[in-house]
Amino acid sequence: MTNHFVPSATETTPPPGSGLEPDAIGATQDTIIGMASSAPAATVGLSLAALVVATAYGSGPILVLTAIPMLIIANAYRRLNLWKANTGASFEWVGRAINPYLGVLTGWLMIAAYIVGTVAEVLLLGPSVLAVFGSSSTNTWAYVGIGCAVGLIMLVIAVIGIKITARVQVSMAVVE
Repeated sequence: MTNHFVPSATETTPPPGSGLEPDAIGATQDTIIGMASSAPAATVGLSLAALVVATAYGSGPILVLTAIPMLIIANAYRRLNLWKANTGASFEWVGRAINPYLGVLTGWLMIAAYIVGTVAEVLLLGPSVLAVFGSSSTNTWAYVGIGCAVGLIMLVIAVIGIKITARVQVSMAVVE
């Protein structure tokens, strides 16, 4: 039986021209990009406090019980990153450690989840944008149009590169 977790010399050397440009973003931009992912966590944290109060502290054991698998998964990701850090980490690890077919399915599942999650979040912008400009329209197509426009703008920014993406993230954090 072969050990799938022993990297060869070709696995540890990235291809030329791949990877993030050195010093493309600074520590401040890196921190703000990381904070962009923590905003939903802050909302969940605040709502969990309300949940605990509303259930007369009965939800505490459930929260602890669900935290245990999350800690195990976080530790697994940490260890897998030590083995082979990769931007396509999940499907790469599943494909190498379990089965290449399952790795492909994992990749497609991640793509679907990111698309559905992003679209669900962006579509909520429509009513908010219209309310900021004083419109009380309930036109669903206006909501969808605003969401699509914002999604396309963010896609173009991401495709252009990490430097512009970091600047936009910093700008959005300042506005927030």
